[in-house]
Amino acid sequence: MENASINPVINPTHCMTKKNRNLVQRGFTLLELTIVLILIAVLAYLSMPKIRAYMIEGRVESHAKALAEAVMRIRANTEGAGPTPYSSVTTATLANTLRDRSTAMTVTGAGAAAAVSHSLGATGSLVTVATAQITTGGDSFTVTFPTVHNGACPSFSTQIQNTAEIISINGTVVKSIPAGTAYNGQAAQDACTGGDTNAFVFTFR
Repeated sequence: MENASINPVINPTHCMTKKNRNLVQRGFTLLELTIVLILIAVLAYLSMPKIRAYMIEGRVESHAKALAEAVMRIRANTEGAGPTPYSSVTTATLANTLRDRSTAMTVTGAGAAAAVSHSLGATGSLVTVATAQITTGGDSFTVTFPTVHNGACPSFSTQIQNTAEIISINGTVVKSIPAGTAYNGQAAQDACTGGDTNAFVFTFR
């Protein structure tokens, strides 16, 4: 009986030339790798503003809590000082009230030279405090947060609304007890602008 011829099963990859196998095994070319890296860089760049906005928003609660507690202490410390208890309130007053009590805001300096910076926007943004007038000069005081990122809008003002008499954002009044204007969160949102461009002014008494 004649031997039957055997046709072996041939793996297609065995048919590849050495050159083709090298092309399959070598992975990304330099050009392809460069394109991938560029795409990753572009996506990272585009997502950075959103990531920063989320980070800023996450700091709002601690800043609002620290400010509200400091205002309560200042009110307690000036109780019984007559109709103009805040005539001598300064930035140093807030700074020394926050010192060793808050990690949200940074206090530098000492005594009358003490200063406060916030982390809700541009690096090194200094909070300022000044005596103010609702009815009589010195019957209230303002706390100004400059260069605040829009990621804090409108949640920062929303969390302070129960403590402040007057709130303005970029010059727009969004709450005023003396004027009978109730807090309006949508007005607060509309008053904000993009980036580290917002100034929040809170008036307390």
